[in-house]
Amino acid sequence: MTSGKKVFATALLVACGASSQAFAQQKGCIELKSIAQIEEEVVDAKGAKTRQLREATKVVPGVEVIWTVTASNVCKQPSDAVTINNPVPDHMTFVANSATGPGADIAYSLDGKTFAKPGDLTVPDNGAARKARADEYKHIRWVFKDSLQPGASTMASFRAVLN
Repeated sequence: MTSGKKVFATALLVACGASSQAFAQQKGCIELKSIAQIEEEVVDAKGAKTRQLREATKVVPGVEVIWTVTASNVCKQPSDAVTINNPVPDHMTFVANSATGPGADIAYSLDGKTFAKPGDLTVPDNGAARKARADEYKHIRWVFKDSLQPGASTMASFRAVLN
C-alpha cells in the first residue's frame, strides 16, 4: 500500500468518527464518542491465541473495522427517544448482521433518509425491485427503547470492511 493510501485510510477513520448524530427529546444532552478498532490475534507466552481489539490507526483494503459509538447523557434529567444515526463510511462496505446496540431497534438506509428493517429495503434491478443486500446499506439507525438516565451511557456498533 502506498503512503498516500495509508494517509487516506487514517484520515478516513478520523473523519468518519465525527459523522455520527444523536437525537433525543432534550437537545444538547447526548454527547457522542466514536472509535474505530480492529481485531488482531495475540499469542501469549504459553502459545495461547486470543483476539484483542486495538485502535485502527492504519487500515489496508480488506481489513474489517469495528465502529463503536458511545452516547452519554450529560444532563441532569433522563433523555428519552435517544437515536443514533451513523453512515457507513465512504470506501467501506457494511458487514451483514454486525450492527448491535443493547436495547435498541436497528434500521438501515440506502439513502440516509428512509430507514427500514433489512427485509423491507428494496433497490431497482432491471426494471423490478429486489431486496437490498447488506453491502448496499449506507446508513444505520439505532433507536433506544429506554430512557438514558443522567450520567449513563449506551453504545452502538457495527463492522465495515475497507474497499
